[in-house]
Amino acid sequence: MGFIYEAPNYKKGVDEMRRMFLGCIVFLFLASSVWAQERCETPVINVGSKWTVKADNGWEWTTELIGEEKDTYVFSWVFPEGRFKGEWKLFYSKKNMNCIKVIRDGKEDKETRDVFRKFYDFPLFTGKKWSYRYTAFSERTRRDVDIISELSVVGVEEVEAPAGKFKAFKVKVKSSTMGTGRDVSGVSYYWYSPDAKVRVKQEWEPGEFWRELEYTKSELISFELK
Repeated sequence: MGFIYEAPNYKKGVDEMRRMFLGCIVFLFLASSVWAQERCETPVINVGSKWTVKADNGWEWTTELIGEEKDTYVFSWVFPEGRFKGEWKLFYSKKNMNCIKVIRDGKEDKETRDVFRKFYDFPLFTGKKWSYRYTAFSERTRRDVDIISELSVVGVEEVEAPAGKFKAFKVKVKSSTMGTGRDVSGVSYYWYSPDAKVRVKQEWEPGEFWRELEYTKSELISFELK
């Protein structure tokens, strides 16, 4: 039998490469579409679940779900140092995790309740925006200041903290004073993990608005879900 030389089918090779390229494009498009459509509903949490957080100044604190009252979660929070030092109870709506009541060292704290009121507002999904207003005492001006906080879910990211790696919703928080004559703004971010049922990381950008803040970063170092 004689040797028959068959020239390479370059067209076939090019077609295969095109199909592979198009397949990759379609896969990436579908993956990004699914990613963009992800949604996080209000977490269902069991009593006894707890989370420990550490700030970049070395402080640590633990939050624990200690009870339920009708449509409300009741959390305990013991803060070790600084302006927030004390024993806290925080009451959050099971509907959307809005903060509806705060008790500090046995006394109701309406100002802190207002500050925390809509820090969470479930469900979360990319593109969601919400805002709320409150009044808080400023150590800098020594008087009450009106503030607006504007929040938006900017995306879903893989984030790493001492407690592990998490898929988390990244939320931007822009807070601004109003009516002071020299209003200032500040930006912070938090990453909420549906798996940990808590924000696993939070960072504050440097700026005058945060000058009273005692740390600029906090991360989840351990957690236990019941």
